[in-house]
Amino acid sequence: MKKETDDEKSVATALRSTAGFTAAIPVEGEVRRAAASFQENPQEDGKMSETEIITIRKPDGTTETKTVEKKKLQFHMANKVKIIPTNRQGQLNTGYLATLAGVLKIAEIVLSFIAFILAICADRRTTTAAWTEHISFETLLIVSALLLGYVVFPHLTIKDEATREGLIVVELIFYGVNTLLYFISIWLMVHLSASWGTDGRGAAIMTAVICVALTVLFAIETVVKLKAWRGENEPTTVIEAGNAQA
Repeated sequence: MKKETDDEKSVATALRSTAGFTAAIPVEGEVRRAAASFQENPQEDGKMSETEIITIRKPDGTTETKTVEKKKLQFHMANKVKIIPTNRQGQLNTGYLATLAGVLKIAEIVLSFIAFILAICADRRTTTAAWTEHISFETLLIVSALLLGYVVFPHLTIKDEATREGLIVVELIFYGVNTLLYFISIWLMVHLSASWGTDGRGAAIMTAVICVALTVLFAIETVVKLKAWRGENEPTTVIEAGNAQA
């Protein structure tokens, strides 16, 4: 018993010098945890891992000290849902801003913001100005989201992308509906500017002019998306009829 006590003391002393603290657990059995040491070791990927020192007591009375890696819950990035394809991560499609669709969207954002401000300045007490105010704010948010999506998610501009046709249909409906709404806004703002009791008559006239420009821009976008939608659904297989030989 004295020999075993001396061995335990020597092991505990060695662990104290290396680990920094000792937690002796006098439990009978083959395996006894004599000390716990948390060490940070650099790995190949630059991450830090925790190791633990344990003491194994053999049946013949001798002890053996081992260093094992402590198990941790790991969350692998491969298990996450990939919104951006792997081969296109870290890229921004800034070239889209120089295309016709990008320039049109930038112009729509700027004009929608100006129309929103002018509609507020015209007369917020009337329903005609409120109509233009709500339509311009709605298009400002949605077009900004579309532009951001095309820049941040470059795979949406690829023709072979499986979800591209669905986005074209969404934009076609959006631009078609808002073309009609802005066309209505033109006449509402003209009617507001012609009324005698309007204080912001100049703002109403400018809003009507900007609504004309927005109607033209949204109509162009509608035609472009309609052509793109038809191009996506053109048949790619050509069947040639010929005389069959007997």
